[in-house]
Amino acid sequence: MRGLTGLLALVLAVLPMAVLASPDVDFPQSGYSYGGKVRSGPGMNFRQIGSLYEGDPIVILNGTGAMMNDYEWFEIRYGDGQVGFQWGGLMCSQNPYPTIFRVCNGPHLQTQAPAAEKPQSFDPAVVNGLTVGRVLYPGGSFTNTNGVQWQEADANGQVKFHFQEESRNERTVYLFDGSRNVALELDISRGEVLYGLGTDPKTVLYRIIQVFAKGGGTAGGTQQPQSSDMVTVRYTCAEGLPLTVTYVNRGNGHAIFSIDGSPQERLEQVVSGSGARYSNGIYTLSAKGNFATLEHPSGVDQCYE
Repeated sequence: MRGLTGLLALVLAVLPMAVLASPDVDFPQSGYSYGGKVRSGPGMNFRQIGSLYEGDPIVILNGTGAMMNDYEWFEIRYGDGQVGFQWGGLMCSQNPYPTIFRVCNGPHLQTQAPAAEKPQSFDPAVVNGLTVGRVLYPGGSFTNTNGVQWQEADANGQVKFHFQEESRNERTVYLFDGSRNVALELDISRGEVLYGLGTDPKTVLYRIIQVFAKGGGTAGGTQQPQSSDMVTVRYTCAEGLPLTVTYVNRGNGHAIFSIDGSPQERLEQVVSGSGARYSNGIYTLSAKGNFATLEHPSGVDQCYE
């Protein structure tokens, strides 16, 4: 009996080592957070004690064994030495670990977008780079006004910037604003507007939500549908929380959002130096490309399509 008890004790002592991280082998190790909440314990039922932005450096101190959607909660050190807990689906690590999202190849998530994530695309038989005359994005539009002249306007139709078309092909229209040394690419094939200064590498500025052929209609000749004034985008935020935003591009422009099934809130469009921005004084939503940032009284959520 004594031998059986000793064997059982040995098995119980060995099993956890096969499941949990070995602190002296796997941790601590450096990494980056992709934003979201820091909590007082390993789970969503623990209170929020801090917020991180995408690209914030962290030290992953140890695993906790608490799992959510195939990723583990980890104890981390962040900021000026604060300690808390964050979900492994919102971080990268220096060395591979099975319950952390991925190995870091830079501080920003967009350095390696998931292969399944595809921007909006449009039927080239209807409208393409050679035939497009108007492009809509959340919060504004680009319109070919005369020959090689384009203008960018906000949701209220107020013209903000003027561009000259340098060239176009079946995929893309290339624009340039000499007064600001700003170059844009209206990539119709991928559904993206890309931005850069001069000849610098370009990054995604807006997500295209609708395109129209020269003359104000589609390539088939139908008029612009009313639904083009409104588009609903679904994002995924920290800890997998769903954020649904309806962008309304009429009047002064506004957005209606709900996060994790909460009551809807209306935000009015406000001036933004880059991308689209909406606020009601309590909540502020910023959207650029495939990413959105929601600021609220409890902190900041980084979200992506």
